[in-house]
Amino acid sequence: MSNKPTTRDLIGTLIDLQIDKDNQELLAPEDTGALTVIDNAIEEVKVEIGRKTSNIDHFIVSMNKNTNLIDAEIKTHMDEIKRLRARKNAIKKTEDYFNKSLLPMIINTVGNDGIFQTDTTKYKLYQTWGPIEVTDEDAISDNYKRYKVEIDKKKARQDAIKAAEDGMGISGFAIQKVDRVRRS
Repeated sequence: MSNKPTTRDLIGTLIDLQIDKDNQELLAPEDTGALTVIDNAIEEVKVEIGRKTSNIDHFIVSMNKNTNLIDAEIKTHMDEIKRLRARKNAIKKTEDYFNKSLLPMIINTVGNDGIFQTDTTKYKLYQTWGPIEVTDEDAISDNYKRYKVEIDKKKARQDAIKAAEDGMGISGFAIQKVDRVRRS
């Protein structure tokens, strides 16, 4: 384990040194030697914090590069998934064509009372109910309708911010100020 102080440790040290400096100025303002030692220590800690912050910046740039590489890999995989789904759909459409059009036509044409047999398979034609179609939505009873409620957070955000700034609030929502960092 490294003995190097963390950024948090350095900030704590900086605060302690600043308190020591303030106490020194109050208790013995004429002792400039002690103040100079404390000022030098404060500068050393500030330089170390700057160095650590620079390392954090390099780390963030590295994370952004990795994020972009992962995004590119995700896009590549998504494109491959899209291609494979298209192939799967083509196979499904071909299978549907065989089962719903070609085989019934063959069985009706050369079959014997709705039955057609090959060396490997026996096909039997039968009737069943097909998919239901909606012809008039307005005429359908509410018993057969489903409703889905979605909360529009984007729309509510601006109203919630305005209400929070006025010291009010909007029932059912909570919004707080948070710290963000802008890098430039």
